[in-house]
Amino acid sequence: MNNNIIILFLFISLLTSCKLIDKPEEIPSFIKIDSINLQINSSNEGSSSNAITDAWVYVDGNLEGTYELPADKIPIHFTGKHDISIYAGIKKNGVSGDRKKYPFFTSFEQNIELIADSIVEVFPTVEYNDNLYFWIEDFEDPQTRFDKFTSSDTNIYIVSTPSAELFEGDAGAITMKANNYYCEIRTNDLNLDNIPTNVNVPAYLELNYKCNHSFTIGILHKNNSLPAYQKQALITLFPTTNNSGVDIWNKSYLYLPDATSITSNATQLDIYISVLNNQAKDDIEIRLDNIKVIF
Repeated sequence: MNNNIIILFLFISLLTSCKLIDKPEEIPSFIKIDSINLQINSSNEGSSSNAITDAWVYVDGNLEGTYELPADKIPIHFTGKHDISIYAGIKKNGVSGDRKKYPFFTSFEQNIELIADSIVEVFPTVEYNDNLYFWIEDFEDPQTRFDKFTSSDTNIYIVSTPSAELFEGDAGAITMKANNYYCEIRTNDLNLDNIPTNVNVPAYLELNYKCNHSFTIGILHKNNSLPAYQKQALITLFPTTNNSGVDIWNKSYLYLPDATSITSNATQLDIYISVLNNQAKDDIEIRLDNIKVIF
C-alpha cells in the first residue's frame, strides 16, 4: 500500500514538473504581401514586366520563410521593432518546383513594429542591381536583333497591330503555315560572348511570350577547333493556351548557364530560337517581347 502511495506521489510530481517546464506558445505577429513591384531606373534596363511569384522573408538577417504571392498572413515569430528584408523569388526556367531568389534584384528593407496576433501590410519594391549587363530586344526598332538562319524557311517580323496580339508596344512574330517546316533565328552580337559559362555564375534570359505551338531557345557556341556554330538547347517552351482556348502572354526566367556550362571552352556565344513544324500544322503563331539577357 505504501509503495502505491509513493508511486502515485512520484507520478503527480512528474506531471507538475512538466507543466512548470513547458512554456506557453508565443502568439505570432503577421505581415501581408500581395505583390512585389519592380521599379525601373533606366531605359537601359528595359521593361518593368516581371513574374515575381514568391517573397523570401528575412527577420534581422535570418530567413523566416519563403511564401507564394499573394500572401495574406505570413507568421513572424517576433514582436516589437525588427528589420524585415524581402527578396523577390521567381520560378527558374518556369518550373514550379525550382523556385529561386532572383539574384539581379535588390532586396526591400523596412524596420517594422510587429504586434502579436496583428497583421501589418507591406508594399515591397525592388530594383535591378547596379553593374549588370543588359542585352535587350523589345522589337521597338525597325529591325530585329535576330537574323534568319540559312536552313530556315520562315523569318521573324515585327507586328504593331492588332492590340490583342501585343504585350507592350510592338512584338516579334513568327507565323508558320502547313508548308513551312522549320524556323530558326539567331543573334550575332559580340557582347553575348561574355555570357558566364560557370554554372554557379548567374545569367538569365527573360522574355514575355505567347504561342500556340512549342518553340526552343538555346545557345550557339564555337571556338578555334569548332569554327562553325554548334547548338545547345536550353529549353522548349510550350503553348500558352488557357482553358478557354485563348493564347495568353507568359513570362519566363531562363537560366543560361544550364546550357553555356556544357560549352565552357567556347570563345563565341549567341542565342537561337527555333520552331519545328514536322506535322505540317497550319496557323502556328508565336509572339515575343521584352527579351533580356542579363549577367
